[in-house]
Amino acid sequence: MGEVADAYAGCRARIAGLTRDLDAAGAATAVPTCPAWTVHDVVAHLSGVVVDVANGNLDGITTDPWTAAQVDARRARSVAEILAEWDEHAPGFESLLDGIGEPGRQAVADVATHEHDIRCALGRPGERDSDAVHIGLGMIARAFVASCEGRGLAVRLEPEGGEAVGPTDAPMVVRGDEFELLRALTGRRSPDQLRALGVPDNAALALFTFGPFHPAASPIAE
Repeated sequence: MGEVADAYAGCRARIAGLTRDLDAAGAATAVPTCPAWTVHDVVAHLSGVVVDVANGNLDGITTDPWTAAQVDARRARSVAEILAEWDEHAPGFESLLDGIGEPGRQAVADVATHEHDIRCALGRPGERDSDAVHIGLGMIARAFVASCEGRGLAVRLEPEGGEAVGPTDAPMVVRGDEFELLRALTGRRSPDQLRALGVPDNAALALFTFGPFHPAASPIAE
């Protein structure tokens, strides 16, 4: 496997380690960064994506109804059963990721984001400098900069120790470590937290609402 597949597989293994032995109460822990979901639901979504891709069920891909159906279909299963399903279907999915360009990196951004959603919910921080965070941020950063450009504003992202994205003469520069920027760009930071990264007041909500993402309603502590 290539680096993208390896990054995805690493997240999958870590998520399994975090969730496989949860009791019913642990599985039902609310996920602050995904307010409508529990830990069980996040795992159901992740396995559901892989199964849907394997089965060609791509109508409405990435939309809320598509992901909701994945969660609903697995409500009666235990986390261990869902992980077994994910393990069964993931190798074929992972084998595609390095060859499909940005969609493969998008899959890594999704699984890395949800790994840290689960860590936040369970109070188990870690792996903030993983290869998945690096790859996921690169993909999301490019999408964010392109979204800003489409709105007529040049923005540059400068992750500490990572590759900058955006024009060098951009009037707005957002700086932070790779983990913090990934969380900010995927709706896991509030407007107040975005301002701490150097985002002007009038840009926090507008620019960081793009694709499926929007700033968190209240500060996220993790």
